[in-house]
Amino acid sequence: MARSLLNHTVLIALSLGFAGAIGCSGTNTTGTGTTGSGGAGGSSDATTSAATTSSSSSSSSSTAASSSAASSSASSSASGTGGGGTGGAATTASSSGTGGGGTGGMGTSTGTGINPNDVDIDGDGWTANEGDCCETDVNCDKPTLVNPGAFEYLGNDIDDDCDSSTSDTVIPADCTPPALTVPTSSDDLIKAMDLCQTTTESPAKKKQKWGVIETSLLLADGSTLIAPKELQAGVLANYGTNVAPRKGTTFAALSSGTARDANDSGYVHPQNGVLAGQSGNYDAKTKVGVPAAWLAAHGGVVPSPGNCPACNGAECANAFDSIKLRARIRVPTNAKSFSYSFKFYTAEYPEFVCQQYNDFFITLLKSTWTPNMAVVPCTAMTQGADCESGTCNANNTCAIAAPLPTDKNIAFDGQHNAVSVNNGFFEVCFPAVNAPAGACPSGTQDLVGTGMGGWLNNLKDGGGTEWLINDAPVVPGEKMEIEFVTWDAGDHNVDSVVLLDKFRFNVTPSAAGVHK
Repeated sequence: MARSLLNHTVLIALSLGFAGAIGCSGTNTTGTGTTGSGGAGGSSDATTSAATTSSSSSSSSSTAASSSAASSSASSSASGTGGGGTGGAATTASSSGTGGGGTGGMGTSTGTGINPNDVDIDGDGWTANEGDCCETDVNCDKPTLVNPGAFEYLGNDIDDDCDSSTSDTVIPADCTPPALTVPTSSDDLIKAMDLCQTTTESPAKKKQKWGVIETSLLLADGSTLIAPKELQAGVLANYGTNVAPRKGTTFAALSSGTARDANDSGYVHPQNGVLAGQSGNYDAKTKVGVPAAWLAAHGGVVPSPGNCPACNGAECANAFDSIKLRARIRVPTNAKSFSYSFKFYTAEYPEFVCQQYNDFFITLLKSTWTPNMAVVPCTAMTQGADCESGTCNANNTCAIAAPLPTDKNIAFDGQHNAVSVNNGFFEVCFPAVNAPAGACPSGTQDLVGTGMGGWLNNLKDGGGTEWLINDAPVVPGEKMEIEFVTWDAGDHNVDSVVLLDKFRFNVTPSAAGVHK
């Protein structure tokens, strides 16, 4: 009802925003005339226009009838001056008295006309004139989520982004370049992760679409003077025999060695073998500091799982053969979280489990998101779908979500350990000697043909994770930055690789973390 009253009020204001009424003078009669009242003033909000008063006279020997003022309507968007009022009517007939018609007084008024298409009724930051196709719930269920800055959520029968050219039922076409295209750019890698839409930093309002603003390939510390080596990044159609993309035809690969499998050109084995001629360990010949903010959040010490010794060597804070894929993205206005899939492999298994030198993969997120501290209803029926934490309390309210990690890394296991050979998700492997019961539950099938196992196809050497999903919350419409970083720890020896795919935004909230 409030929206209906607002719309009627706007229409009335517009109707009054026309030029002032035009008054007509009274006719000359034999009698006494009265002075007419002033006409109504015009209202507008742009240019100024003055209404005029027309008059005429005539002779008559009978009683004169009063004339009515005629209001002329003309659209105006300015401050107008009211026209004269109606002339006075002769009240008595007389052969000698002369009663002139009264002259209408000047009415003045100033007002502001409002175009309803310039009103952001739903408060989502967009008006109809800026491309918003749903301002009230007459047009859609949730007007605040529908505007040109939104992403098209397939299957909901709503034109979320107010763009008829984007389908509500058909998955967008794959935008990735062909696999193993060289040189491989940062844009190529982001597209291989299924982030296809691009935008600019500060476009005009009507063009403020969501999308990737810019990308870059850097070293772990953000260095730009030295770039990662070409072989450290790749767009792949597969990894070995059994690992395929999660979406589309390709995925991105980043490596502290070569981002290739055993059958790809340029592949170098991730470690040296014991026999003559078994030379591996790709050396990119780069050494920089690990990400500074991440290190500072851990007191200047590279973190280790609680059951493993802390790194205490001179090289602990250095990242060898590192590579960082960075993307700056404008978040869709209807997105509350995002997710992507990753799969981590390392040749450090099993020799270097719980050693002080372990390769890392981290994902650093810069977002303005903070937990909602308000009480939000939550029931078993909704299963926490509207909760940032995804969990309902016993009193049918949402559990408050944890804040984003202070070290900015959102890729961690249940113990908040960064991804490495010591991560809780390390399950693609062959159980090592004296391994605890239940170790390596996923077996070795995902190692076949990858070249991340041992020499001569020894699948008892090397290991990795299954495809995992990494979630994180975001603020709708904000500009976020995300960095995917991997590096050799301690030295240039024994390499790792991470596969990245299926980046997507979600209309439901999600806590930061990793799951299958």
